[in-house]
Amino acid sequence: VLKGNLTALMDDVYPLTKAEVSRLYDQTHLLSRLVNDLHELSQAEARQLPLNWQDVDLAQLVLEQSAAFSPLLEERGVQLKLDVPTTLKKIHADPARIAQILGNLVMNANAHTPVDGTITVRVISGTDVVMLSVADTGEGIPAEHLSHVFDRFYRTDRSRTRSTGGAGLGLTIVRALTELHGGSVAVASEGIPGRGSVFTVRLPLVQPHGI
Repeated sequence: VLKGNLTALMDDVYPLTKAEVSRLYDQTHLLSRLVNDLHELSQAEARQLPLNWQDVDLAQLVLEQSAAFSPLLEERGVQLKLDVPTTLKKIHADPARIAQILGNLVMNANAHTPVDGTITVRVISGTDVVMLSVADTGEGIPAEHLSHVFDRFYRTDRSRTRSTGGAGLGLTIVRALTELHGGSVAVASEGIPGRGSVFTVRLPLVQPHGI
């Protein structure tokens, strides 16, 4: 897009205007984000991404991050529901990376949830794990796509472009960051519009040796 537009400007196909410069700038922003995401993903998959390990109150983190998401979702008419316990054992993790996992999952849900839909964030504590789930009331994911949703650049909706549907790396980064914390992530969906999908991240309360 950048190369084509710049060539057209140099050939005087259309005049250089502030609006056109703004569009070109937006494309550089998308390209920069893609490069940064790929670099971060490569580091995470190679287990070379530095983490700031802390004792994290996941319930508090979810509440704080959800307050940041709410205005964006409300603007689209999407309701955000929280199901978070008042007391929860802390996990040993990088709070910024856990916030990134949550953010990617919520933004993915937002991209597939229609106006007047609902996104529900839940935190459930188990014996040795804590589960963070993000459910939506979107179109759902067909069965043949479920095993690929965490693949790089994969989109279940082929009509979505990078400008409207992201680079296709958000869920891949979620998986890489989750595994870097010694956890796992899974998706469940009936593939029925309105019933949406549920992404569940499982994080250990006590980190395994060597993580």
